[in-house]
Amino acid sequence: MLAVDPEAVDLALEDYLTHPDEGGGELVRFARLHHVLPLWTDWVGCIALRPGGQLVFFTWDDPDKVEAVGAAGDHDRRMVHAARAEGSRRFPAISGLAPVRDAGARVCPSCGGSGKLASVPDNVVCECGGLGWVPL
Repeated sequence: MLAVDPEAVDLALEDYLTHPDEGGGELVRFARLHHVLPLWTDWVGCIALRPGGQLVFFTWDDPDKVEAVGAAGDHDRRMVHAARAEGSRRFPAISGLAPVRDAGARVCPSCGGSGKLASVPDNVVCECGGLGWVPL
């Protein structure tokens, strides 16, 4: 669980549902259905935030099934890190969403700390979420 303000998440979700910035159509439908704010999407599915601070994941193959991120340990920590970083840039009013660098963090091995991957389209986000560092 993330320590986020439920009202800030609800406001961001309301704004997203009214003016979706990515995905449109189906993603908006799933966001409304599950009452979640999409933070990160890729070819497999979506990591989203519930107003209470819980991160959830659903796949495009079975979008009606939502599972808590980290509950079974199947979700890649790097993907969650990147989702939080990306989400905090898209929804800056939600404090507590952005990852906080601790002493165990290391320079991102994929981008060398730049936050950008070389020779890939701009819509491909590095595993560090553009921060240049990853947690251990």
